[in-house]
Amino acid sequence: MKVKMICALYAAIMLMGCEAPYDKPVVDNKTAEAICQAKDNLPGGWTKSEVTPEVLKAVKLVVKGMEKSAKLKKMLAVHSQIVNGVNYALEFQLENGTIWSAIVYRDLEGKYNITQAPIPGLFCDH
Repeated sequence: MKVKMICALYAAIMLMGCEAPYDKPVVDNKTAEAICQAKDNLPGGWTKSEVTPEVLKAVKLVVKGMEKSAKLKKMLAVHSQIVNGVNYALEFQLENGTIWSAIVYRDLEGKYNITQAPIPGLFCDH
């Protein structure tokens, strides 16, 4: 019994070591492609957008969840998608010079939720 327990514990530890690291979330290629190839006349598709008060709320939520000293320097690009609410694909630069991308959903009641955690770099080449 003791040998079986040790073997099971060893197997569990080995399997945990095989997990992919979760230190860098990645946007799937289809989402990035849809964001970057936005066509303004496609219903339900992504469109290039302006920085609005709603966009600023979304990016502030993202930056607030990042490292404590992170401060927004400027917005680089915004894309939006009208769904049952709005998805915002945000590309922004922090004061330390790093560039990040994230996706935030705003529901019909005005509640914001980060649906794609910030990742280094841009969704699109501008």
